[in-house]
Amino acid sequence: MGREDPGPVIPPAGRASPIPSWRSSPPPLPTRLAWLGIASAALDLASVYIKAPAIRPGVTWGDLIDIATPVLLVFFYALVLRALRVIPPGDAPRPAHPAGPAPRLLVTLGGFGLVLGHGIHVAANSIHDAITRAGTPDPLGLVNWWDEHLSHFTIHGSKAAICIGLTALEGQGAAPKTTAGGATGLFTAGVTAYGFITFAEGVEGQTVPLVLPFCVAYLAWSLAKGRPFTPVRRFYTLGAVVSILLFAIWGIWHHGFPEFSTVGLIP
Repeated sequence: MGREDPGPVIPPAGRASPIPSWRSSPPPLPTRLAWLGIASAALDLASVYIKAPAIRPGVTWGDLIDIATPVLLVFFYALVLRALRVIPPGDAPRPAHPAGPAPRLLVTLGGFGLVLGHGIHVAANSIHDAITRAGTPDPLGLVNWWDEHLSHFTIHGSKAAICIGLTALEGQGAAPKTTAGGATGLFTAGVTAYGFITFAEGVEGQTVPLVLPFCVAYLAWSLAKGRPFTPVRRFYTLGAVVSILLFAIWGIWHHGFPEFSTVGLIP
């Protein structure tokens, strides 16, 4: 009271500041990757299994989740990019040696492809479900082509592009010097979730010819490169191990890679 320009409030020695310090200690890169993996699996499964009607006949809550999925995933990818110092906070100095344009372009195009692919998928899938319930034949197989082929390959190809881009950015030294941190249990859960949903999307989306060779190639490259296994490479390497193992089990069990809906696991 009575001071026109009071100075900052400095807590007495030995007492913690009442202002939270979350800005000075953001989640480490492994934690952000873990949440990316968990979100990838949770959103995909929710869009498949939540079929309650919404907005209008023929549209379900799963469709709305499918629309929101790429936006939320792009947000989680952006958090990873920020941890890699590709997107620095507004008040932080930019790196002296920014990463090259090629990895950035891959991540950017992958993000656009992710949004585009999900947009095609949710529209085509909704129309496909509607004509199936009505007993109307798919004219020229066009709806099936947009739904089961173009959209799935666009989505999964975009995720592969983002994977390559993030790995390259980390390899160019975009990551902070201190890459340790993050709960081991959370990171393991994120890796497992990402590996599982990569396998599940490949089987149900019938993109095994794209997804499985990419997982094998990434795993072989990462193992050949050797240590140190930095967070992004460790995340995608272990995710590839989980995916390949599940692909092998499913392929041997069913003598091929039939869709989950074909064998009755998805209604």
